[in-house]
Amino acid sequence: MVLDEEPPAVPPLLQRACERLESTTGLQPELGHIAEDGRSDGERALPVFLRFGPSHAGRRFQVYLVLRLTPADPGLIATRHDKERPALIISEYVNPKMADRLQDMDIGFLDLAGNAYINAPPVYVFIKGKKPAATEYAHREPAAHAAFQGTGLRIVFALLCAPHLASATYREIADAAGVSLGSASRALHALRDQGFLLDTGRRTRRLHNHPALAERWTLAYPDQLRRKTFLGRYRAANPKWWQDASLEPYLAAWGGEVAAARLTDYLVPERISVHTRMSPAPLLAAFGLRKDPAGDIELHKSFWPPECNTDAPDLAPRLLVYAELLASGHERNIETARMLYEQGLAGRLEPD
Repeated sequence: MVLDEEPPAVPPLLQRACERLESTTGLQPELGHIAEDGRSDGERALPVFLRFGPSHAGRRFQVYLVLRLTPADPGLIATRHDKERPALIISEYVNPKMADRLQDMDIGFLDLAGNAYINAPPVYVFIKGKKPAATEYAHREPAAHAAFQGTGLRIVFALLCAPHLASATYREIADAAGVSLGSASRALHALRDQGFLLDTGRRTRRLHNHPALAERWTLAYPDQLRRKTFLGRYRAANPKWWQDASLEPYLAAWGGEVAAARLTDYLVPERISVHTRMSPAPLLAAFGLRKDPAGDIELHKSFWPPECNTDAPDLAPRLLVYAELLASGHERNIETARMLYEQGLAGRLEPD
């Protein structure tokens, strides 16, 4: 790995991924500083770039360390990333499906197995399907924290969407999030240990670093919570049923693409996400929805407390809509997620 000037200390994951790329392709990445310009691409973006090929022609990639890729990672990076510097993800392993998705999004990557995507004319590399050796997983992340597993994510979401709950009793927070008292206690202690929940006085607390907490929640949601709320996939006889449908009488709310379309007037929904608080039977009967494993309608059990801030009674909270858009992996959904973040969500997650 060629060094440009005197870069910061190289994280082991980055060093090993570059060495594997060199042994596989002969390419020698050039590492250098990114000039301080007041811009931030997120907590996982390193203050370094990698360049491939001749220095006069190679593209400079902004480096992101993502030890374990989740379905939401590519979309989240795309929404926060400065488009002037192409993104390059460094990860332990990129499976073939994720490799194809990153190539489609033109997001570069290197992993420890030797898989890579680099689009830096005259250099072009796309390698997928290499399996990691067992010894490659020497740098493990700590076990998933209590605040970012299934029940913990319910607590985090309730606090982000209804911040006044931070000073409620543990029992009140547990009841609002629909979890056990023990689960609430573990999640709240975890948030305190990580600096996301601060004691501000006698029996009062507040959230700290809202944007970072929301990002952690967004990344964990697809694997740790969304699957657990899934009720089934359906199809409607009328593909446009959602345009005039009112979900409020059924204690249900639009999520994903329909909610985003109503919030931004930018997206034409193709996949429908509905979250319901009650038995889905009346809703299914009212709109003629039929079970279909390949259907375009996903039904989920609602998990947020009624006091969460929403734009309308039949719209899910913006943070959930944002997370669903990112997890979809579709380019237009990711662009819409960026709009949601910039036009309203970011203002609701102001740092203190």
